Amino acid sequence: MRAERGLLLCVAAPLAIGASVPLVEGWAHWVLLGAGVVLLASGYLHATSVRVGRTLALVAYSVAGVALFERFRDGPGLVVLFALFGLALGTYLTFDPAGARYDMVFPRPSRRRTARGALSVLSLGAIVLAMHDVGWWELGSVGVSLLLAGAVVVRWGRGRSLRRLRRAGIGAALGIAAACLVLVPFRPTLALVAFAIFTFLARSQIPQVQRGPDESLWDDLMTRPARLLVLTFAILAAAGTALLLLPVCAGEDPLAPLDAFFTSVSAVCVTGLIVVDTPTAFSGVGQGVLLVLIQIGGLGIMSFYSVALFTLGRRVSLHHEAAVAGAMNVAERHLLGVSVRRIFAVTLITEGAGALILTGAFVARGDGFGMAFWRGLFTSISAFCNAGFALQSSSLVPYADDPVVLVTCAALLVIGGLSPAAVLVFPDWVRRRRVPLQHKLILGTSMALLLVGTLAFGAMEWSATLEGMPWYDRLVNAFFQSATLRTAGFNSVDLAATRPATQTLMIVLMFIGGSPGGTAGGAKTTTIAILALTVSATLRGKKIATAFGRRVTHATVYKAAAVVTVGLGLALFFIGAVQLTQVMDPEVAVFEVVSALATVGLSIGGTAELDEVGKWIIALGMFAGRVGPLTLFLFLTERAHSEPELGLPEAKVDVG
Repeated sequence: MRAERGLLLCVAAPLAIGASVPLVEGWAHWVLLGAGVVLLASGYLHATSVRVGRTLALVAYSVAGVALFERFRDGPGLVVLFALFGLALGTYLTFDPAGARYDMVFPRPSRRRTARGALSVLSLGAIVLAMHDVGWWELGSVGVSLLLAGAVVVRWGRGRSLRRLRRAGIGAALGIAAACLVLVPFRPTLALVAFAIFTFLARSQIPQVQRGPDESLWDDLMTRPARLLVLTFAILAAAGTALLLLPVCAGEDPLAPLDAFFTSVSAVCVTGLIVVDTPTAFSGVGQGVLLVLIQIGGLGIMSFYSVALFTLGRRVSLHHEAAVAGAMNVAERHLLGVSVRRIFAVTLITEGAGALILTGAFVARGDGFGMAFWRGLFTSISAFCNAGFALQSSSLVPYADDPVVLVTCAALLVIGGLSPAAVLVFPDWVRRRRVPLQHKLILGTSMALLLVGTLAFGAMEWSATLEGMPWYDRLVNAFFQSATLRTAGFNSVDLAATRPATQTLMIVLMFIGGSPGGTAGGAKTTTIAILALTVSATLRGKKIATAFGRRVTHATVYKAAAVVTVGLGLALFFIGAVQLTQVMDPEVAVFEVVSALATVGLSIGGTAELDEVGKWIIALGMFAGRVGPLTLFLFLTERAHSEPELGLPEAKVDVG
C-alpha cells in the first residue's frame, strides 16, 4: 500500500509542479506552487482520511483560483478549463457509483479514491500545460509523468480477471500517452484533448463491479443506463462530426471541424442552434446526414436498437430491457416491446402526415415538387423531433403569413414534445375517462402553458414584432411561438427585436421545456407541476401534495427538486463561462445558455457571435442539457435502494 501511494504521488508531482512555474510571477507563483503541493497531499491523505482529503482539496482549489485571478482576466479560456477541472476533481474525489462494492484491482475503496485523486491532478497539469508555451522543463515533466502514469495503468491491469478488451484499453491509453509527448510541442490544445482521452481510458481500467465469466462490457453498461446514455450520444455526435466533414456533405465551402462538431451536437441533441447557414453550408447529402442525426437523436439510439431486435425476432436481455425502459420512461418492463412499437407508429404517422401537408403548402408557395417534398419532409421530422433545423436561412419567418405551415409545425412540435403514451390517451382525457396521473399532469400542464404562452406573447408583442400583421396572423404567430418556445428552435418573427419582458417569458418557457418521454428538453412539465403542487400544499398547511385524487410521493418531490436544482446550477455555470469568455450582453448570454441547456435552439443573435471557446461552451451545454436530465433521473433511480434507511431522529430546520 505504501509503495502504491508513493508511485501515485510521483505520477502527479512532476506535472503539477513543473507546469505551474511559468503561469504567474511574484507571490502568486509561490501561492500556486503551495496550492499544488496541498492538492497532492489531499490526494495522498484521501485514502486514509476522506474528510481531511476533501477539505485540503477544496482549500487548494480555492487558493489556486485566487492566485490565478489575474490570468483569468487576461485569458478567459483558462477560467473554463479551471472550472472543468474543479468538476472533475469533485467527481473523482467524492463520487462512488452505486453498486461499487467490490473492485477486482483495488478491493479497498481507499485505493480507488487515491487513484482518482492522482488522475485528477494529472488532468490539472495537462490543462495548465495547454495554456502557455511549452519549454523543455514542462515537456520533461509531462514525459516523466506520463511514463509513470503508464506504469500505474499496467499495475492496475495485473489482475487475474483481465479480458482482452481491458488489455486493449491499456494499450490504447499508453499509445495516446505517447502521442501526447509528440503533440505537446506543436499543438498544446490537441495534446490536451488527447490527454483527456488518456485519462478517461486510464480511469475506465478500474472495474467497479466483478463480472461473471459470461458477462461482457456491454452487459456491464446495461446495468448502468446513465453511462450508456452518455456513451451512445457521445458516439453519435462523434460519428456525425466525421460524416459532416466529408467533402460530399459540404456545400459552397469546406466546413471547419469545430463547426461540424457544433452542428453535429446540435442535431444529435435536437437543439437547433447553428453557427453556419444550413441550406448553403451543406449539400443534399449533408442535409440528409443532418436529418438522420436528428431522427436518431430525437427518438434515442436505444429505441432503434430495440426495434431492430424485435424485428429480427431476438429476445431482449433483462439488462437491456431495464436500460431502455428507464430511458423511455416505461414503468412496466413487460410492455417494452409494445411501447417501442407504439413510439415508432406515432412517429411515422405524425411525421408522414406533417410531410404531406407541408409539401402541399410549399408547392402552393411556388416551390417545385421535388424541393417542396424535401423541405416538407425535412421540416416535418425536424419539428416532430423538436430540433428546429430549417432549410430556410431565416427559419420560418418567410411563412409568417401562412397559417397552414405554422399550425402544422406547431402541431408537430406539441405532439413530439408529449410522450407517445400521452398522445394516445389524449382522447380518453378529453372524454374524462380514467387516465394515469402522469398523463393527466402532462396533458393539463402542456395545454395550460400553451394557452398562457400564446396570450402572454400576443399581448407583449401585439404592437411590436407582430405589428403590421392582420389580427388572425398575429394570433397564429403568437400560438406558434408559444409552441416552439418550450421545444424547438423555429421562429416566425425576429426574436432579437422582441421586448425585454418577452425575452424573460421566453427564458422561463424554455427552461420548463417539454414532457417526459417526448423529444423536447428542459426541466419537463411534470417536474414543474409537481413543484407547483408541493408549493400549493405547503401554503395550505398540508404535508402531502395531491393531484386528481392521488397522493404524490415524497421521492417524486425530491426528484423534481433535484432536477430543477441541477438545471439551475448548470445554467449558472454555463452563463458564467459565456460571460467570462465572450463579449456579449448579459441578457443575450442568459438566453443563449438556457436555449442550449433546454435543447430549444432559439437565438437572439448570441450564437452567431461565438468564438471558438464560446462554441465549445455552448456545444457542451447542449450535450449536458440532452443527457443531463436523463442521466440524473436514471442515476437517482439506480441509487433509490442502494442504501437502507436508518432510523435516525428527526430535526426541525427553519427555512425561508
